[in-house]
Amino acid sequence: MDHVRAMRVFIRVAERGSLTAASDELGYARGAASSIVKELERHMGVQLLERTTRKIRLTEEGNHYVERARAILADIAELEEEIGAAERSPHGLLRVQIPPGITRLIVAPALPGFIAQHPGIELEILSRSDLPDFVGLRLDAAVVVGPMVELDVVSRPLGHLPAITVAAPAYLERRGTPIFPADIAGHDCIRTISTATGSPVIWRFRENGSDVRIAVPGPLAFESPEAAVAAARRGGGVLQIASYLVYDDIRSGRLVSVLDAFRPEGPTLQIVHPRHRRKPRRLKVFEDFLSDLNLRFRSKWNIRDSQSPGPGRLVTPSE
Repeated sequence: MDHVRAMRVFIRVAERGSLTAASDELGYARGAASSIVKELERHMGVQLLERTTRKIRLTEEGNHYVERARAILADIAELEEEIGAAERSPHGLLRVQIPPGITRLIVAPALPGFIAQHPGIELEILSRSDLPDFVGLRLDAAVVVGPMVELDVVSRPLGHLPAITVAAPAYLERRGTPIFPADIAGHDCIRTISTATGSPVIWRFRENGSDVRIAVPGPLAFESPEAAVAAARRGGGVLQIASYLVYDDIRSGRLVSVLDAFRPEGPTLQIVHPRHRRKPRRLKVFEDFLSDLNLRFRSKWNIRDSQSPGPGRLVTPSE
């Protein structure tokens, strides 16, 4: 019996919850995964799966086998990569989830250069903002904004996403410009809804050396940050958003930054992958690429004028 193949098949069966789906995904004939698992059970002398007409479930021994098999395969892969690393460039498929705005405005334009440098790597980018489903979407990693406490993952910080508070000039002419964070209570605020929690995002400001959190009022709330920006352009209200999403709007004058003296640090940006999986070399070089990309763009995203312009004036970003 090919023990390594049996481990790989059984892990995929456990992840997909289906013998047929595992066979299809691995490119085997229908029924191959079932035969391999039965052979593995005969060899082990224990039942690893409980089968019914509608679904399968891992036994206690099956759960233990999956965890140990993952560790063994990770050790084998790491050994092979260490031995061949000096002679081989990073290669293979990476499937990564990245929020849509970051994909479109930041990552995608830089990817041709990354592929030119690492031609052996194939990338599949899923543009999503919800919690990553590593098993269902077959993800190797995900770029996430904010903390990741819900999933058992290993994270690498990439820095912060500078946040900015903006409004359209026409709105400020009509309603006045907020001078202090407390003034927000008298304004229409365009809120954004977290895809992770389903609740409106709390606005943050930095005042007297402390973080101030405000649950803002407002008639409009969007799950899509791009939709929130579109509403702000048309004078719908004040909006707090990641500055990279409004960089061009501020440069063009469509939006104006306000409350610059109270600018928050912004949410964390990190790339995560499942704790039980090894990190292949191709993922390591992609993480390095994202970290370098973030460092190069942070000064551009952090739209700020060293001359401290008055309220409502256009803040010109430094290049």
